[in-house]
This record gives sequence, C-alpha cells and structure tokens, in this order.
Amino acid sequence: MARYHNHQIKLTPKYIEAIHELLEAELEMMQEQDKDYSDCWSWGICTIGNFSKPNHLYLTFGDEESRPKGMSRNTCVREGG
Repeated sequence: MARYHNHQIKLTPKYIEAIHELLEAELEMMQEQDKDYSDCWSWGICTIGNFSKPNHLYLTFGDEESRPKGMSRNTCVREGG
C-alpha cells in the first residue's frame, strides 16, 4: 500500500495512468537513444512507496529475458511496503 508517513494513500486512476505514461515514455526514449542496448528496454515497473520519502518511486527496467512472469503489459505500477 502506498503511504504518506503513517497514512495509507489510495492512488487515483489518473496518477496510475500518469506513471504508466512516464514508463512508456522512458522505454521509448531509451530504445531510440541507446541503440546498442535497445533490447534492454522492453518493460518497466514502478513500485510506489512512502510519499514522505524523496525516493518514493522505484523504477525497474529490463529485457524480454528478464520480464517478470505473468507481466503481460510493457508497464506495471504497483504499491510497495
């Protein structure tokens, strides 16, 4: 569950969609600009943690070989602890 200090935060659909768009934009940008390793930018996950911390968004990217099992979309937004 996302948090702000000790309070649970309910993520809005608009916020979740914005994170999907951010991930998609980063994948596209890196595929275009990192030609030698464009295949390393196949999927992205954002894990959302505590909004009171400066690093509350944790982004992970990878290639098809390292795609998490069951991940059907190229982007995923999930809530961390």
